[in-house]
Amino acid sequence: MPSVPPCAHAIVGGSGTAAIEFPEALGDPRVRVVGDPIMVPTPFGESPPVKRLVLTREDGSVREALVGRMHGWQRGVDRHSATLALFWLFREAGVRRIIAEAGAGSILQNFRPRDLILPHDVIDLTPQVSGLLDPEHVVVMRAPFCPELRGAMWEQATRWAADKATRAFDRAIYATSQGVRFETAAEIAAYARLGADIVGQAISPEVYLAREIGACYAAITIVLNYAEGVRPKWDYELIQEILQDDARTMGHLLVEALVRTPEVPGCACLSYRKRVASSDPAAAMTDTA
Repeated sequence: MPSVPPCAHAIVGGSGTAAIEFPEALGDPRVRVVGDPIMVPTPFGESPPVKRLVLTREDGSVREALVGRMHGWQRGVDRHSATLALFWLFREAGVRRIIAEAGAGSILQNFRPRDLILPHDVIDLTPQVSGLLDPEHVVVMRAPFCPELRGAMWEQATRWAADKATRAFDRAIYATSQGVRFETAAEIAAYARLGADIVGQAISPEVYLAREIGACYAAITIVLNYAEGVRPKWDYELIQEILQDDARTMGHLLVEALVRTPEVPGCACLSYRKRVASSDPAAAMTDTA
C-alpha cells in the first residue's frame, strides 16, 4: 500500500486553476512536483490523486505541500466520498494548514466578474454530513476561515487586483449549493434572504472537514458571473474566458500565499475543535487535546 508522506501544508485547487496543470504550468523555478500522484485506500474509497509539491523559499528553506482538487474531483465519483477520502489523506499526512481557491457567482450587484473575494463566513446548503472523519471531536464553526491564512492570501489578492485593474474584497458570506447544475433564480433569491453574498459549489464541506482534522483553512474566490436572476442575463462564455485567462495568476497567488504563511500558527483555530466528553455528541465538551 502506498504510504502517505508527512506534510503540514495543503492546497485545494478549484475552478480558478482548473484550466491548467497546477502547479507545473506555472513555470515557477521555486516549485517542483516530487514523484507520481499519491492515491491510497481510505475508509471512504480510494483517495483522489494528490501531488506532492516542494517549494524553495527565498532564504533557502523548503516548504512542502500536498495538492488536491476541490471535492477530490473525479468524474463519476460521488463528491462527498471523494472529499472525505481527500481529507482522510490530509489527516494521515498531518496537514495543519490548507489554502484553497474557488469560483463564485455574485448574488450582489456591486461585485463584478474577475473580482477577488476572501469570504469570512459560509452557509452550507448541501446535504453533507460532518463528524465522519473524527467522531471523537465536534467542531465549533466560529471564525471558520483562519485569520493568518486569510492575511497571507489578502496580501496577494490586493497585489493582483492592482496589477489586473480589478478589485479585491475581504468580506462576503459564501453559500455552498449542491451542484453540479447552476442555481435557479428562486434559489438565489432565497440565498440572498439568508444573507449570502456569493454562491458556489466548493468550500463546503472542506471548511469544516479541515477543522475536523485539526487544520486551519482559508479560501479565495474569483467572481465568474452574476448568479441567476441578479442581472437579466449572464454570459457563460465570459466564465470560460476568465477561467482560461486567469488560471496561472490564481495559481501564482496560491504559491505566494503558501510562501508567506507563518511557520508556527498563532491563531485560535484549533481551540474550536472540541473533544466529545462522552459517546453522545450533544454531551458536554472539552477543548481538544
